[in-house]
Amino acid sequence: MCTSPRSMASYESEIAASDIRQLCQSQIDHLSEKLSALDVWLVRWDQVENKRDMLSSRRHSLTNTEITSYLEPKRWITENLPFLELMPLSLDSSESCAYVCGLRQTETQCEYLLLRTQEHVSKLQRELIKENAQLLHQYLALYQENQRQQEKIQLLEQTLQRLNHQLRNPLALINLYAETIVLDAENDIQKSKASCIRQTAENISDKLEDLLACGKQASLKKENHNLLVLLQNVVQLLKPRIDAKQLTIAQPSQAMPVVVDGWQFEQVLQNLLDNAIYYSPVGGTITINWHGPPKAVLVTIRDQGPGIGDESDPQELFLPFYSQREGGTGLGLAIAKKIILDHQGSIGAETLPQGGAQFSVFLPHVP
Repeated sequence: MCTSPRSMASYESEIAASDIRQLCQSQIDHLSEKLSALDVWLVRWDQVENKRDMLSSRRHSLTNTEITSYLEPKRWITENLPFLELMPLSLDSSESCAYVCGLRQTETQCEYLLLRTQEHVSKLQRELIKENAQLLHQYLALYQENQRQQEKIQLLEQTLQRLNHQLRNPLALINLYAETIVLDAENDIQKSKASCIRQTAENISDKLEDLLACGKQASLKKENHNLLVLLQNVVQLLKPRIDAKQLTIAQPSQAMPVVVDGWQFEQVLQNLLDNAIYYSPVGGTITINWHGPPKAVLVTIRDQGPGIGDESDPQELFLPFYSQREGGTGLGLAIAKKIILDHQGSIGAETLPQGGAQFSVFLPHVP
């Protein structure tokens, strides 16, 4: 039984988990030093390992084991654990004081900060603890969001792999039958049509490989291209849909040099233009512009449709399987974002004040 290779998303998740631990450890070490605290604990939920993770910063090698055994478990947690506020805990001890500060609460888990000090904390120290708690809260929230994104990317990779397995055999069968028809063709017309089917199946198979490679840095084939030529290729491909809605494509006429993977960047343009066509009113105009270099190239595609919507987060448009289109797969914009990120660029969307949506692609200039 073959074991499939680890996905890039899985590898990046482990790196992120390592980074968040180091970042949080550094923060509680800093807090411990500023407070002269005996102990500082940060309890968080490790989403990679799916278990409770406790980080500690201890200023003294010796500590009261009874106090530690009370604080480290969660027996003292109540439903009213304060969020970003310091709450004293009863230790029944004259040696030290203990406090808890809630950082985040999920449906099943609680993340919090525990402190043990020799004396009651002052008002100034409370503010210091609160500032550090807010930073830790932001770190953990960003980490969780990063994990969610990585999981969705991993799901996208797995979906593309399934598509590969599901389409590979039918394409090979089409190719085989087309080759047989070519050999048995009674005239040149039949032979030409069968050859066209065979070539199309081969092209789809090749493009499927390229699609599966999207998002992998090593597979990028960056070369010098003319952005105008790449756009013209895409416009020609989508011309039937453009003509069906009687749309006007307003685009620059000047050449624009870019260093990109030509086929992959055409997929980005195709996804963005296809989206603009779908939402454009009949007889509308889609405006494409670009600016740059020397430092970067900015490409914008603007339509006259309804816009993104006041209640929608523009970044949700790029999530795998999120779609506002009836019958949409939710993969087009997600794949476009992966390709742009692999080119070290960025992509965004917005609703314009005058109406319509605008997608912007930023590409750093590579000399």
